Amino acid sequence: MVAGATAAVTATALTVTGVVLTRSSGDPAAAPLAATAAEAAAAPLPSGAPPPPVTSQSLELDGKPTIEDGRETLRLARRTVSRFSLLGVTWTDALLSFKGDAAVRTRSAASGDWSGWQSLDLEHSVAAGDPDLVAGRTRGGSTGLWVGVSNGVEVKVVSPAGRTSSRLPAGLRLTLVDPGPATSGGQGGGMPLADPEESAPADPPTTGTEPPPDPEQPPVLPEDPAGESSSSATPSAPATTTAAPAPTTPAATPVPTVPAQSTMPAYVNRKGWSADESLVKDAPVYGSTINALFVHHTAQSGSRSNAYTCAEAGKVIRSIYTYAVTGKGLNDMEYNFLVDKCGTLYEGRKGGVDKPVVGAHTPPFNTNYAAVAVLGEYGTTAVPAAVTTKIAQLAVFKLGKYGHDPLARFTTTAQGSNDKVKTGDRVTMGRIAGHRDVQATECPGNVLYGRLPALRTEAAGVLSGLRITGLSGRRGVVRDSVTVSWSVSTPGGEIGGFDVRVDGRTAGTATATARSATVKLTPGRHTVQVQMNRVGGPISVSDTRAVIADSTRPTFPGRPELSLRTGTVSTTAAPVTLKWQAADAVGLSAVQLTSPRRTTFATGARSWNTTAKPGAATTWRLQATDLAGNVATAPVTRTPVLVAETKAKRTGKWAKASGSAHLGKAALASSTKNASLSWSFTGRSVALLAMKGKTAGKAYVYVDGKKVATVDLRASKNTYRQAVWAKSWTSAKKHTVKIVVVGTAGRPKVTTDGIVYLK
Repeated sequence: MVAGATAAVTATALTVTGVVLTRSSGDPAAAPLAATAAEAAAAPLPSGAPPPPVTSQSLELDGKPTIEDGRETLRLARRTVSRFSLLGVTWTDALLSFKGDAAVRTRSAASGDWSGWQSLDLEHSVAAGDPDLVAGRTRGGSTGLWVGVSNGVEVKVVSPAGRTSSRLPAGLRLTLVDPGPATSGGQGGGMPLADPEESAPADPPTTGTEPPPDPEQPPVLPEDPAGESSSSATPSAPATTTAAPAPTTPAATPVPTVPAQSTMPAYVNRKGWSADESLVKDAPVYGSTINALFVHHTAQSGSRSNAYTCAEAGKVIRSIYTYAVTGKGLNDMEYNFLVDKCGTLYEGRKGGVDKPVVGAHTPPFNTNYAAVAVLGEYGTTAVPAAVTTKIAQLAVFKLGKYGHDPLARFTTTAQGSNDKVKTGDRVTMGRIAGHRDVQATECPGNVLYGRLPALRTEAAGVLSGLRITGLSGRRGVVRDSVTVSWSVSTPGGEIGGFDVRVDGRTAGTATATARSATVKLTPGRHTVQVQMNRVGGPISVSDTRAVIADSTRPTFPGRPELSLRTGTVSTTAAPVTLKWQAADAVGLSAVQLTSPRRTTFATGARSWNTTAKPGAATTWRLQATDLAGNVATAPVTRTPVLVAETKAKRTGKWAKASGSAHLGKAALASSTKNASLSWSFTGRSVALLAMKGKTAGKAYVYVDGKKVATVDLRASKNTYRQAVWAKSWTSAKKHTVKIVVVGTAGRPKVTTDGIVYLK
């Protein structure tokens, strides 16, 4: 288990020796550590993005311990250090299981605040005989703790309680890892999803171990080098509010064959999270099978390791990797796979995702086993459905290749020792097992461990070909019920019926021959699964789908509004703009105009330019439909009114201009400076009508006695009946609009056709 972390591409190890852990002086300004080596730019990846530099630094804890409450204690006073995001404590003896306590406090580089004390999970990663165990290089160590970007640290390490003769382990060392700046990692962050062939060597290197079986050959069943015996009895699980009841399987149930759909789920390869391959010194080592998939989480309860974003997952993984190699002296990452909280799967230890690569995750069960670690802490944190679904898919691929039922338990003989098992012990576990099943640890956390029974049944559903093929509604949104469709490859005679599960509870049932069912939903977000009930056998659970029940109609915040705009005016058309705002808590599927004609708009549209007939009251009716099919309407009724130029109050000299292009075949024109026309009306929008042309001049516009605009009527060609200026208000009130001739030199003439307003 590794406490939430990140790693990147060029790791430069810097060892600072002679730093003594003493009783805390309380001086936060203690001398800083020596600076890390300069971060050198790494060679670009073939994808074009340069991998970020990763640096690590180590402190030898070689001070003299004090005795506190009968326990040996070493302390490192608060001090400033070079930037880091993950830390861990290691010791010389890689096979020593240190049963004491270690805790750290760190200072945020962003805020300068110090965290509370956070415990490190003390464990070792190898057993005698493991290929990662190299004399003089491999060390015992805690999990790496992800703390975010920090520049200060305080440490205390305490010997086991109740054992006054117990000593702290020799060679205690603190390792700090800086994963460098953020890169294109994580969900939606641009990391490529790989096919299994990308990272699987065609011919595994010869390492002195038994080569992996030919993937084209049938899997070898129950017997294996560990001498295990297999049973279909399903393990009982601790009672939790999130776990489904543990299913049972009769002993006579045969081991299933591997269906065609048991393929490797999409994943991010090592290149995708910018692994520095120069850190791996030895070739991968292979077992002969995969007996079980161990589930870990990467942080101890109470840590801050869930604070990462999924775009930062690559940093966390690079840090775990760098600490494993430079801190613990392992050859590579402990885990075969990792999953972030968004459900994205990552390749861990190199050697091929479809090969039985020996890791350093669960001693003495590293050979012939695989491990997946969920980034973060799941002792108290809820586990996203995307995470368990991805692990279920991975389990089907890794276990199905060797003919193992994900619901089954089996018994094997321990080939090494740890705090929980001894060499030669007969150990029984599930094919999908928790880290704590075989080691004295809280990992993978109470909540995630409680989800393992449901995860096993989901994996069995994947193996049986049970999957959801469709949901009613648009984009996973329905009104108050959902119709679920599914498919299954299990023979019909073995199926007793189906349950549709909503949020983990049965909401509806269906017969053995049914392939769809409709269930009622309460408003809100839900998860949906299909459960297949075998005749006299275990259940299987499909993949999980998200659905939202929404019975609330869309809204129109504020009423739709119509306003005049510039453009050409006639007795049958005045230029207007219809404005609105439609909204829905879940999402809109359509916004339409249903009156006076039908038009469909983009859901994000907020306005539409059109025309309205003067002298006629017209109702503009908008309709919004959300993804669930709920409908809301909003009308606005307006009447454009034409007011002729002759209705204005005049000052100065104005002459009649005749011509069929003018409204009413006539207009008023003036070249006299300060000559004016004014109109009074009661309305909420108004536009001034005039002629534009090469010799047309300028006019001032006044509204309610205040000058608001200067309109230049000059144009490359003559145009008539033009709305050259417009203004709107939120309500209908009495207003006065006046135009004043500027008397522009060389082109003083202003010709007006009156105004148009909306009531």
